[in-house]
Amino acid sequence: MRMELLDCISALYGGNVQLFPPYEGRRPEGLPAALFDLLQRSDGVMETMVHPQTGEVIPVSWIIYPCSMITEETAFYRETYNTEGTVFSSDGAGDPFLLKSNGTVVRFDAIDGEETPAARSLSDFYRIPIEGTVQGQP
Repeated sequence: MRMELLDCISALYGGNVQLFPPYEGRRPEGLPAALFDLLQRSDGVMETMVHPQTGEVIPVSWIIYPCSMITEETAFYRETYNTEGTVFSSDGAGDPFLLKSNGTVVRFDAIDGEETPAARSLSDFYRIPIEGTVQGQP
């Protein structure tokens, strides 16, 4: 049985995720179906943590950007760095992850302008790595 992408993300982050109301707008031009399907369930996914003193659940960072941010970030990187693909998240250090038209995921380093393969697919990108493997690769 295939796990839904949101289930994979939740498992990878130990359940420390916040979901949002579904995106109800039209599919933006160029937005891959895999991302659009996810955004129709939750318009973005946020990593959370429990504050050690208060027990309050607090946001950490975006795991998957909301639709408006995907559109803005993709346009920025296309115009500024001539990237191809859809920006959907970042590595936390300022480098975006892009979903390419062939379905693979790459990390883009704006300093050197290079792309580094990150996973064979969006679902592989959010799958829990098996010991002895690189995420998404055998």
